[in-house]
Amino acid sequence: MFKKYFTALKYVILAGVMGLSLTGTECEKLLNSTGSIDGSWTLVKMEGNLQDVCLGESANFANGVATLRCPGKSAVTRNYTYTNNVLTYSASGISYDVSFNTVNGVYKMILTASGTVDRKLTYDQN
Repeated sequence: MFKKYFTALKYVILAGVMGLSLTGTECEKLLNSTGSIDGSWTLVKMEGNLQDVCLGESANFANGVATLRCPGKSAVTRNYTYTNNVLTYSASGISYDVSFNTVNGVYKMILTASGTVDRKLTYDQN
């Protein structure tokens, strides 16, 4: 009789551990949503006045320097500041309100331009 309970307990513990590993992945995504733009992103959606961006653009943000590359083009770098969920490119002065969400397990960064530029850009995290 004790053997049956022990076997059942093993399965319950195994299921719990597996559940925690899946939950841990989701917790990591939630913790990562603290508002950091650092890392590599790919532009997947553009709305509004698009001017100097291209679908599929790769963007890498690190230490105040953004490296931007359209597919098949040379990379360009832009200095930026990021404070209180506002990204501002230093040379142009264009600012974006930044928000983050997860859709179907894909972590997304949404940039909504403020001021005279009408643009909303959605990036997937690489």
